[in-house]
Amino acid sequence: MKKLVLLLMAVCLIGGCASAAYKRSLEDLPKTDFSVEIPDGWWKPQYIKRYLITKDGAFQQYVLIQQRPIDRPFKKTRKKLRRGMLPLESAKVITDEIAADRNIMNFSILENNPAAVDGHAGFKILFSYRDKNGAAYKTLYYGFIHGDSFFNIRYAAARQNYDKDLADFNRILRSFKLVNR
Repeated sequence: MKKLVLLLMAVCLIGGCASAAYKRSLEDLPKTDFSVEIPDGWWKPQYIKRYLITKDGAFQQYVLIQQRPIDRPFKKTRKKLRRGMLPLESAKVITDEIAADRNIMNFSILENNPAAVDGHAGFKILFSYRDKNGAAYKTLYYGFIHGDSFFNIRYAAARQNYDKDLADFNRILRSFKLVNR
């Protein structure tokens, strides 16, 4: 009986140490020129250096928020954004960049419309695709230009799980605010 109790204690101790090593937190998010409210249960994967959060793991779903200089060319198309660009013009630059990515197969734009983020005129793109392994994904992508920066906030999920956390993403999107501007 003592051996069984000791064995159970050892298993619990090992399990506790393993879960502590993979602590899910938001402590490591990079400093940004924006703020958002993150719903309970979302966390940042430890080794990703971007503002990326997930609930069940990045292959299941994630929210990625980025700020980039508008004069920096995109990697695949070498296209650039510019001040004064209309929202749907900037959306075209983004969809061209995504379509040029060799890791994205069967890219299909389901929706491409103007949209506001934090009161800034921008766009909303809903698209689906498959990765090289055949896994199907769906992404909701919002973007806008402010000053010399392009901001985007996107929700991507495995296609079969897309609706599961869409309400959380919409809460994150509504809470997005530029700061230090």
